[in-house]
Amino acid sequence: MKYLVPILATTLLLGGSGDAMAKASAAMKAGLFNEALTHVNEAQGLDQANPEVYRMKALLHEVLDQPEQAVSAWKSCLDHSKDEKLNTEAKIHIQILSETF
Repeated sequence: MKYLVPILATTLLLGGSGDAMAKASAAMKAGLFNEALTHVNEAQGLDQANPEVYRMKALLHEVLDQPEQAVSAWKSCLDHSKDEKLNTEAKIHIQILSETF
């Protein structure tokens, strides 16, 4: 119990974008894509350098049939990612989406 309080306090203080991303993920799983996008935008405001925020944002824009916004989010993902697999994923999506508009 003595360890639980500091862990909870740290989670509340640092939760920020992680909490918003968790809410976005739950909304996505429920098919509430516009609500998920709202949470992703909140997470982006809290952590503008997190490539996973932009990845989720891009995927949501794809589902919502908003290819230009999706490409923009994928490009931001590339700007912030150092992960080669994520970069490859972003490049593939950008290429495919660019053919649609």
